[in-house]
Amino acid sequence: MRVTLLASAAFACPSLDALLSEGHEVALGTQPARPAGRGREPRMTDVASHAEAFGLEAAELQDINNPDGLAWLTGTQPDLVVVVAFGQKLGPAVRAAGPWGCINIHPSLLPRWRGAAPIQAAVMAGDECTGVCIIEVAERMDAGDVLAVSTTPVERKTAGDLLGELATEGARLLTQTIDQMASGELTRVRQDESAVTRAKKLVRDDGRVRWEQENREIDQRIRAVTPTPGAFALLEDGSSLRILVGEPVPCARGPLPGEIIQAGPEGIHVACGRGAYLISRLQRAGGKPMDAGAFLRGFSLAEGSRLGP
Repeated sequence: MRVTLLASAAFACPSLDALLSEGHEVALGTQPARPAGRGREPRMTDVASHAEAFGLEAAELQDINNPDGLAWLTGTQPDLVVVVAFGQKLGPAVRAAGPWGCINIHPSLLPRWRGAAPIQAAVMAGDECTGVCIIEVAERMDAGDVLAVSTTPVERKTAGDLLGELATEGARLLTQTIDQMASGELTRVRQDESAVTRAKKLVRDDGRVRWEQENREIDQRIRAVTPTPGAFALLEDGSSLRILVGEPVPCARGPLPGEIIQAGPEGIHVACGRGAYLISRLQRAGGKPMDAGAFLRGFSLAEGSRLGP
């Protein structure tokens, strides 16, 4: 099958691999290279860079919906258009470009968590399970019929852990869906609009730890924003402390939220609104990530001092 893949982020790389390994003829469109790094040199998207290993050139598309974008798309003569972490809204002409339609990989259990950051939203909300769906691309974002779904437990995973897991599972589900299309075995399930929840785009402040919360909620927040935008608290001198790894632990009532109960090689115990949180890996602003024991050998955190919100 001739598949035109519209993709940009690293989440889409397993899907490109899977399409090529299944023998599909793939044309790739992606976002333009953007300035990045200290030198602000143009850097191609993760998918474009990944495609170079296969000798596959990625077309850089300022807007897939404008005349140039549509001319490129129709020129690829797609049987099917697949969009994965592309970063542009698709108009009706794009959605109708291939006779087999236009489908998308979305990393949530739709209709729960439509929007920009569904994996992070599931972790932050404390969902026991999340997953990945193949959906038809519709006019409204993430509102199309569900063609396939796979579920995975959240457990103690970070958003970064789940991103990699769901990218791989989404790629498997994608090729399965294409096979079912070809065999006429595909089923479509309309989403229940009354069950829709929204996942907003995260900003830096979403990573700020609110110590007045229960330790379970704090743990969910930290895992949801790891690795990006990152969890942080403020030291008493106002500098930022990035929290990389930790876990909720019991604590008797008494210490104020944010108060350091104990600091030693096993980690830094911080009081929460209920319970405590044990920080086992962290990073000061401008410093390197390190385990708590190594951190405390070079920086003192006195018991009774407080971390700020």
